[in-house]
Amino acid sequence: MRRWSIAIAVALVVFVGTLYALTPVIKTEIRKRTEAYLKARFQSDIEFSHFDVFLFPHVRVTIDGLTLRLQGRTDVPPLIRIERVKFVASISGMLRKRFTIQSVELDGLQIHMPPKDSGARPKIHGTDTDLARKYPVLIREIHAGNALISILRGDTAKPSREFPIHQLEIKDFSFDSPATFHASLTNPVPKGEIDCAGRFGPWDSEDPRHTPVSAHYTFSDADMGTIRGLAGTLHSTGGFSGPLDYLNVEGVTDTPDFGLRMSAHPVNLHTDYTAIVDGTNGNVILKPVIAHFRHTTLVVNGEVADLTPEKGRTILLNAVSREATIEDLLYLTVKNDPPIMTGPAKINAKIDIGEGSADILQRMTIDGQFGVVNARFRSSEVQEKLDTLSRKSQGHPKDEDIQDVVSNLNAKFHVDKGVASFSKLNFGVPGADVALTGSYGLDTGEMDFHGKLQMQAKLSQTMTGAKSFFMKAVDPFFKGKNGGSEVPIKITGTKDHPSFGLDLHRKNETKQD
Repeated sequence: MRRWSIAIAVALVVFVGTLYALTPVIKTEIRKRTEAYLKARFQSDIEFSHFDVFLFPHVRVTIDGLTLRLQGRTDVPPLIRIERVKFVASISGMLRKRFTIQSVELDGLQIHMPPKDSGARPKIHGTDTDLARKYPVLIREIHAGNALISILRGDTAKPSREFPIHQLEIKDFSFDSPATFHASLTNPVPKGEIDCAGRFGPWDSEDPRHTPVSAHYTFSDADMGTIRGLAGTLHSTGGFSGPLDYLNVEGVTDTPDFGLRMSAHPVNLHTDYTAIVDGTNGNVILKPVIAHFRHTTLVVNGEVADLTPEKGRTILLNAVSREATIEDLLYLTVKNDPPIMTGPAKINAKIDIGEGSADILQRMTIDGQFGVVNARFRSSEVQEKLDTLSRKSQGHPKDEDIQDVVSNLNAKFHVDKGVASFSKLNFGVPGADVALTGSYGLDTGEMDFHGKLQMQAKLSQTMTGAKSFFMKAVDPFFKGKNGGSEVPIKITGTKDHPSFGLDLHRKNETKQD
């Protein structure tokens, strides 16, 4: 027994002595492999302020001030910068053909994603080298806290998009099989917390953009107020899968208090969406988004992309609804409570929200049309005026059986910088049609409309007694179609204090033309 003990002791002394003698060689080999792997993997020049290796009781490598500059460029921030890298492995794991590392810790990780020019090859592109064969590596665990991903813009004057990562964990990372990951990060706009977990890989060495990813996510406490002009707190869940540059995303969002600045009425907004996301630049194709609020459903298709040097992204949308009510649309966009009109509505609009940090109402343009049938007004005073208009227009000014008439409304409009311009606004009740053009200030409520009132009856038939008799003298001047009358009118003032009147000046101008 004693001989065995002596033999073991001698063997340990020989092993330790040999290991000590080989320490410089082992350190050199570890450093050589690490540099070669990083340089090939990221196509970057490698810099570090300190590189140290400890062999007992495990192999521990510490790298301080690690900097990887993409293709040696110094005109842009480094691709990767890490204050300190620490990884632990066994000696056999470091020297075997399959380079195996037990754990990696990254402190102060910053990743600066270079921009991808339109139609150009990505700055980080594929390599013909079989990395899985040339640099076989398996990392059991990777941990990073308080990291930052910064997506650089093609225009250097445009600020980068920054995504603070609170925690990142990756397990079983290699080039030849999928790895699992879990990450929690902050989304900048709308500002909220994202938690996602799933799998990615194996790494596509010919084109890294084609590396597959699949994961589920939650997006919570997103403050819609970080987009000027909006309000509400959004929560979303869903999943995504596909290659990095063509991710198919499906999910739902709920914003129980969604609102626009111009309105005092938050609504419970729910959306079901599918989209394609380019994970290399953040561009999104929406196909489609089904939005529900109150009794209204909107179907929205479009694109969210980085198209100009301005801050943010351009949003291009096509919105269509066949299941809407004018009450819901007014509830979302005006401060009146309750909205003045009810009735089924249809809408078709193209929406362009430009990039920049200004209020969304100032960045948004809309071209569209809408129609409302069988509308009724909630205000008894307004409804009575419409009933009176209908009676007079039909030539029965005293017929009390004509009441609670319904209205039809349709319009073509353009919205720009908070002003809605109507090239065609038609409003009708039984016996009368109003055709207007003009503008309405979404913020100010100011109105400036001009047009024509067409009635089935002559002007003299809209009145009774002596007034009817004297009005017969002017009937020829306002003769309309089918023996009725046509009267030029204008609506000015504000939505709270409108002013209605004859637009005789406009009538005279029309005659001269």
